[in-house]
Amino acid sequence: RTSPSRETMGRGDARPGDFDVYLLAQSWAPSFCCSSPDKCTTVSWAFSATHMSLHGLWPGYQKPKEGGRTYPSDCSSTARLDVSQLPRNFVDYAPSYCAYDAAKHKALLGSLGVHEWRKHGTCSGLPPQRYFGEAVRAMDALAGPSGEPMGRGTPRVVKENIGSAVAEVQLRASYARAVAIRVDSGCQLQEVTSCWQKNDDSTVGEQIHCPDYVMKGPRNNVSGAGCDRVHITMLGKCLKRARTKK
Repeated sequence: RTSPSRETMGRGDARPGDFDVYLLAQSWAPSFCCSSPDKCTTVSWAFSATHMSLHGLWPGYQKPKEGGRTYPSDCSSTARLDVSQLPRNFVDYAPSYCAYDAAKHKALLGSLGVHEWRKHGTCSGLPPQRYFGEAVRAMDALAGPSGEPMGRGTPRVVKENIGSAVAEVQLRASYARAVAIRVDSGCQLQEVTSCWQKNDDSTVGEQIHCPDYVMKGPRNNVSGAGCDRVHITMLGKCLKRARTKK
């Protein structure tokens, strides 16, 4: 049995490209802004105020390795990271990956972008520009249960219920494959993690059901948190109590 502590364990001496599944973690920014207002980069008119945004695209293992390791991390890489390597639509999809120096009128890499590349991107076996582009492609490839395009990585049930709550089963049913749903102690949506095949060239393949260790781990805590409904927080409307017990 894989413990929660093991589920977060990577390995610094892993080899780039030596993995067999991708995890696409998407955050609900309005909820993040409630818990970490000092790090919030979302404003009311931003894409991330009404859509899921990118946390990261993580190489992983279909089954835990020896010692319970579920993903490689901090692989050796000589690639140089520059803001020009980020896709243009990261301004919408991944606002925390970017920063802006007002004094120099210049776009910069945000701290999250640097962290995600060093910890996860270096293990993908892809150059930075291709790696970040694959994250966008995966978000755009997310589909509903009948295979219909979701629309820029966000289920309709989320977009249509901002400021209210949806049943856990309804939220899960809006995805084509089993995903992990994480909430806070008040049943407010924090993240959704979907899982993907790895192609032979290390690009993102088809969406798959998330492995057991993901579905039984802390990234999928909604049932364990005692929530049968998930609150979709509206930006600026932080709730202290949104819990709906089973």
